[in-house]
Amino acid sequence: MFINDILTTSIDYMIALRTVLPNAKIINFEDDGEGVFKADLVFNALFQENTLPQVKAGEKYYISGKTFMFYEPIQIKEHVEKVFISFGGADPQNYSDRLLSIISKPEYQKYYFVVVLGRAKYNVDALMKFNKYENIEVLYDVSNMPELMSSCDVAVTSRGRTGYELAILGIPAIAMAQNQREEKHGFVCNENGFTYIGLNPTDEIIEGTLKMYLELTKESRMKFHNMLLSHDLRGGRKRVMGLINNL
Repeated sequence: MFINDILTTSIDYMIALRTVLPNAKIINFEDDGEGVFKADLVFNALFQENTLPQVKAGEKYYISGKTFMFYEPIQIKEHVEKVFISFGGADPQNYSDRLLSIISKPEYQKYYFVVVLGRAKYNVDALMKFNKYENIEVLYDVSNMPELMSSCDVAVTSRGRTGYELAILGIPAIAMAQNQREEKHGFVCNENGFTYIGLNPTDEIIEGTLKMYLELTKESRMKFHNMLLSHDLRGGRKRVMGLINNL
């Protein structure tokens, strides 16, 4: 068995792999390249299209981090008090920087913000200076994400795996795409309980949506919460392992 965790495999790479491993079963994860035609099994949890029989796409094949299994969904409070903000490893659109500029305004002092920076973020030192604000906590390369997330009432994120993690915990979230690849990630959408505002929205749209979320009633957040929890995101590991073992 040979497993590829490569975002885009080429047909040449897969043919070469087949040549040196003629008897191996080849399984690709998160692959949107032409190499999928030569794989025995492909799991694309972040994409929704499923045109080839060997490609298993969508939320059913999302494998949750094991630590998330130990956490129950959040309780929806009367008012929003704490906001979780995270944009993956690199954050190429600098959404973290833009959100920090917005939430450091005096009008947001009554809310508490937890901002998590990923390992590939380039200007971490400059962003850590926002810790001088009493209501802003900037953290770098966090080890226990579900612990942090489950202490928050709403979230702002990009359109990658963090969306699935927030959905497991039932946390209403605003989402934006980092690039054209993320625009194809179908799970994080309005129909599934998120508020998706597109690729590189203006600061005006980001702030307007954030203000709306901070003022959402308990009933409105409960509606989002129930929509997010209606997806079975905890059973993906079993489904994926079942298909691999049956090859």
